[in-house]
Amino acid sequence: MRKLILLLSILAFLACLAAGIFIAQKSLESASNIRNTAEISRPASPHQQNILLIHIDQLEKNQPKLISVWGLILYFPEPKIILQPVYPSPIGPESFPLSAFKITTDKTLNPRFIQQVSLQTQMAWDNYILMDHQALSFFAAELTSDEVFSPSDLTDGVIAVERIYLSRLCEQFVALEHTAFQKIHWTHIIPDHWRSNLPFDEAILHWEKLTSPQSPIKCEVFGE
Repeated sequence: MRKLILLLSILAFLACLAAGIFIAQKSLESASNIRNTAEISRPASPHQQNILLIHIDQLEKNQPKLISVWGLILYFPEPKIILQPVYPSPIGPESFPLSAFKITTDKTLNPRFIQQVSLQTQMAWDNYILMDHQALSFFAAELTSDEVFSPSDLTDGVIAVERIYLSRLCEQFVALEHTAFQKIHWTHIIPDHWRSNLPFDEAILHWEKLTSPQSPIKCEVFGE
Protein backbone atom coordinates (compact mmCIF):
# COMPACT_ATOMS: atom_id res chain seq x y z
CA MET A 1 0.00 0.00 0.00
CA ARG A 2 2.80 2.38 0.94
CA LYS A 3 4.60 1.55 -2.32
CA LEU A 4 1.44 2.38 -4.28
CA ILE A 5 1.04 5.72 -2.50
CA LEU A 6 4.74 6.50 -3.05
CA LEU A 7 4.44 5.63 -6.75
CA LEU A 8 1.36 7.81 -7.17
CA SER A 9 3.12 10.67 -5.37
CA ILE A 10 6.13 10.40 -7.71
CA LEU A 11 3.86 10.35 -10.77
CA ALA A 12 1.95 13.39 -9.50
CA PHE A 13 5.23 15.24 -8.87
CA LEU A 14 6.53 14.43 -12.36
CA ALA A 15 3.23 15.58 -13.92
CA CYS A 16 3.37 18.88 -12.03
CA LEU A 17 7.03 19.33 -12.99
CA ALA A 18 6.26 18.73 -16.69
CA ALA A 19 3.32 21.15 -16.57
CA GLY A 20 5.49 23.76 -14.88
CA ILE A 21 8.22 23.44 -17.51
CA PHE A 22 5.64 23.69 -20.32
CA ILE A 23 4.03 26.84 -18.87
CA ALA A 24 7.43 28.45 -18.25
CA GLN A 25 8.53 27.71 -21.82
CA LYS A 26 5.34 29.23 -23.26
CA SER A 27 5.77 32.30 -21.07
CA LEU A 28 9.34 32.78 -22.30
CA GLU A 29 8.24 32.39 -25.93
CA SER A 30 5.46 34.93 -25.41
CA ALA A 31 7.85 37.42 -23.81
CA SER A 32 10.31 36.89 -26.65
CA ASN A 33 7.60 37.59 -29.25
CA ILE A 34 6.61 40.77 -27.45
CA ARG A 35 10.23 41.95 -27.46
CA ASN A 36 10.59 41.12 -31.14
CA THR A 37 7.48 43.04 -32.23
CA ALA A 38 7.60 45.98 -29.83
CA GLU A 39 8.62 49.27 -31.36
CA ILE A 40 11.83 50.85 -30.09
CA SER A 41 10.62 53.68 -27.90
CA ARG A 42 12.28 56.85 -26.74
CA PRO A 43 11.03 59.95 -24.94
CA ALA A 44 9.72 62.65 -27.27
CA SER A 45 12.51 65.15 -27.80
CA PRO A 46 12.06 68.85 -28.58
CA HIS A 47 15.52 68.80 -30.18
CA GLN A 48 15.16 65.99 -32.73
CA GLN A 49 12.60 64.51 -35.09
CA ASN A 50 13.07 61.16 -36.85
CA ILE A 51 11.05 60.64 -40.02
CA LEU A 52 11.04 57.72 -42.46
CA LEU A 53 11.01 58.97 -46.05
CA ILE A 54 9.53 56.11 -48.08
CA HIS A 55 9.75 56.17 -51.87
CA ILE A 56 7.25 53.98 -53.75
CA ASP A 57 6.40 53.64 -57.43
CA GLN A 58 2.69 54.61 -57.53
CA LEU A 59 0.55 55.46 -54.53
CA GLU A 60 -2.63 54.79 -56.51
CA LYS A 61 -1.80 51.06 -56.64
CA ASN A 62 -3.39 48.73 -54.09
CA GLN A 63 0.08 47.59 -53.07
CA PRO A 64 2.78 49.93 -54.39
CA LYS A 65 6.32 48.70 -54.95
CA LEU A 66 8.84 49.85 -52.36
CA ILE A 67 11.74 51.64 -54.06
CA SER A 68 13.75 53.03 -51.15
CA VAL A 69 13.61 54.12 -47.52
CA TRP A 70 15.59 57.03 -46.11
CA GLY A 71 15.90 58.24 -42.55
CA LEU A 72 15.20 61.97 -42.40
CA ILE A 73 16.60 63.30 -39.11
CA LEU A 74 16.02 66.88 -38.04
CA TYR A 75 18.24 68.42 -35.36
CA PHE A 76 16.70 71.70 -34.26
CA PRO A 77 19.32 73.37 -32.01
CA GLU A 78 22.18 73.23 -34.57
CA PRO A 79 20.15 73.34 -36.99
CA LYS A 80 20.86 70.31 -39.16
CA ILE A 81 19.19 67.92 -41.61
CA ILE A 82 20.52 64.40 -42.14
CA LEU A 83 19.36 61.92 -44.78
CA GLN A 84 20.56 58.38 -44.19
CA PRO A 85 19.72 55.42 -46.46
CA VAL A 86 17.86 52.58 -44.76
CA TYR A 87 16.74 50.45 -47.73
CA PRO A 88 18.22 49.08 -49.96
CA SER A 89 20.95 48.48 -47.41
CA PRO A 90 24.60 47.54 -48.00
CA ILE A 91 24.10 44.95 -45.25
CA GLY A 92 21.77 43.02 -47.54
CA PRO A 93 18.04 42.79 -48.24
CA GLU A 94 17.61 39.81 -45.92
CA SER A 95 18.03 42.09 -42.89
CA PHE A 96 15.21 44.42 -43.98
CA PRO A 97 11.55 43.66 -43.05
CA LEU A 98 10.29 43.92 -46.64
CA SER A 99 7.45 41.46 -46.01
CA ALA A 100 5.97 43.85 -43.42
CA PHE A 101 5.60 46.65 -45.96
CA LYS A 102 1.88 47.07 -46.61
CA ILE A 103 -0.35 49.98 -47.58
CA THR A 104 -3.86 49.93 -46.10
CA THR A 105 -7.02 50.62 -48.09
CA ASP A 106 -7.07 54.21 -46.83
CA LYS A 107 -3.48 54.68 -48.07
CA THR A 108 -1.76 54.64 -44.70
CA LEU A 109 1.31 52.63 -43.76
CA ASN A 110 1.05 49.36 -41.89
CA PRO A 111 2.22 50.18 -38.30
CA ARG A 112 4.06 46.85 -38.08
CA PHE A 113 6.43 48.04 -40.80
CA ILE A 114 7.51 51.01 -38.66
CA GLN A 115 7.99 48.69 -35.70
CA GLN A 116 10.15 46.29 -37.68
CA VAL A 117 12.26 49.08 -39.20
CA SER A 118 12.75 50.51 -35.70
CA LEU A 119 14.06 47.14 -34.53
CA GLN A 120 16.29 46.73 -37.58
CA THR A 121 17.79 50.21 -37.28
CA GLN A 122 17.66 50.31 -33.45
CA MET A 123 16.11 53.74 -33.75
CA ALA A 124 12.64 55.08 -32.98
CA TRP A 125 10.84 56.78 -35.86
CA ASP A 126 8.36 59.52 -35.00
CA ASN A 127 6.65 59.83 -38.37
CA TYR A 128 6.68 58.62 -41.95
CA ILE A 129 6.21 60.20 -45.38
CA LEU A 130 5.07 58.16 -48.37
CA MET A 131 6.15 59.65 -51.71
CA ASP A 132 5.72 58.10 -55.12
CA HIS A 133 7.65 58.73 -58.36
CA GLN A 134 5.41 61.63 -59.33
CA ALA A 135 5.81 63.40 -55.98
CA LEU A 136 9.60 63.09 -56.08
CA SER A 137 9.69 64.30 -59.69
CA PHE A 138 7.47 67.22 -58.73
CA PHE A 139 9.82 68.25 -55.92
CA ALA A 140 12.78 68.08 -58.26
CA ALA A 141 10.99 70.17 -60.90
CA GLU A 142 9.77 72.76 -58.39
CA LEU A 143 13.07 73.24 -56.59
CA THR A 144 15.85 72.21 -58.96
CA SER A 145 14.28 72.19 -62.46
CA ASP A 146 15.57 68.62 -62.84
CA GLU A 147 13.67 65.45 -63.57
CA VAL A 148 13.96 62.52 -61.21
CA PHE A 149 15.67 59.39 -62.52
CA SER A 150 13.88 57.07 -64.89
CA PRO A 151 13.60 53.31 -64.23
CA SER A 152 16.63 52.73 -66.50
CA ASP A 153 18.78 54.72 -64.06
CA LEU A 154 18.13 52.13 -61.35
CA THR A 155 20.79 49.88 -62.88
CA ASP A 156 23.35 52.18 -61.25
CA GLY A 157 21.89 51.51 -57.80
CA VAL A 158 18.85 53.28 -56.41
CA ILE A 159 20.63 54.79 -53.39
CA ALA A 160 23.49 56.18 -55.46
CA VAL A 161 21.05 57.77 -57.92
CA GLU A 162 18.65 59.11 -55.28
CA ARG A 163 21.51 60.52 -53.25
CA ILE A 164 22.31 62.94 -56.08
CA TYR A 165 18.75 64.23 -56.29
CA LEU A 166 18.24 64.40 -52.54
CA SER A 167 21.47 66.37 -52.24
CA ARG A 168 20.15 68.88 -54.78
CA LEU A 169 16.82 69.11 -52.97
CA CYS A 170 18.65 69.60 -49.70
CA GLU A 171 20.76 72.39 -51.17
CA GLN A 172 17.66 74.16 -52.45
CA PHE A 173 15.80 73.86 -49.14
CA VAL A 174 18.83 75.29 -47.35
CA ALA A 175 19.19 78.13 -49.87
CA LEU A 176 15.51 79.05 -49.78
CA GLU A 177 15.12 78.57 -46.01
CA HIS A 178 11.94 80.42 -44.94
CA THR A 179 10.39 80.48 -48.43
CA ALA A 180 10.97 76.79 -49.24
CA PHE A 181 7.51 75.65 -48.15
CA GLN A 182 5.78 78.54 -49.93
CA LYS A 183 7.55 77.71 -53.21
CA ILE A 184 6.01 74.24 -53.45
CA HIS A 185 2.43 73.79 -54.72
CA TRP A 186 1.49 71.10 -52.24
CA THR A 187 -2.01 70.53 -53.62
CA HIS A 188 -0.41 69.06 -56.75
CA ILE A 189 0.87 66.05 -54.80
CA ILE A 190 -1.32 65.80 -51.66
CA PRO A 191 -3.13 63.42 -51.24
CA ASP A 192 -2.72 61.49 -54.51
CA HIS A 193 1.07 61.18 -54.45
CA TRP A 194 2.03 62.02 -50.85
CA ARG A 195 0.73 60.58 -47.58
CA SER A 196 2.05 61.08 -44.07
CA ASN A 197 1.07 60.71 -40.43
CA LEU A 198 2.86 64.01 -39.81
CA PRO A 199 0.27 66.82 -39.83
CA PHE A 200 1.11 69.50 -42.36
CA ASP A 201 0.97 72.33 -39.82
CA GLU A 202 3.38 70.38 -37.61
CA ALA A 203 5.75 69.97 -40.56
CA ILE A 204 5.70 73.75 -41.06
CA LEU A 205 6.50 74.24 -37.37
CA HIS A 206 9.48 71.88 -37.71
CA TRP A 207 10.76 73.93 -40.64
CA GLU A 208 10.29 77.17 -38.73
CA LYS A 209 12.32 75.71 -35.85
CA LEU A 210 15.10 74.80 -38.29
CA THR A 211 15.16 78.23 -39.92
CA SER A 212 14.70 80.36 -36.79
CA PRO A 213 18.27 80.12 -35.33
CA GLN A 214 20.88 82.63 -36.44
CA SER A 215 23.20 79.94 -37.80
CA PRO A 216 22.52 78.57 -41.32
CA ILE A 217 21.04 75.12 -41.81
CA LYS A 218 23.43 72.26 -42.48
CA CYS A 219 22.29 69.40 -44.68
CA GLU A 220 24.07 66.07 -45.10
CA VAL A 221 23.02 63.24 -47.39
CA PHE A 222 24.79 59.94 -46.84
CA GLY A 223 24.82 57.03 -49.25
CA GLU A 224 26.92 54.88 -51.50
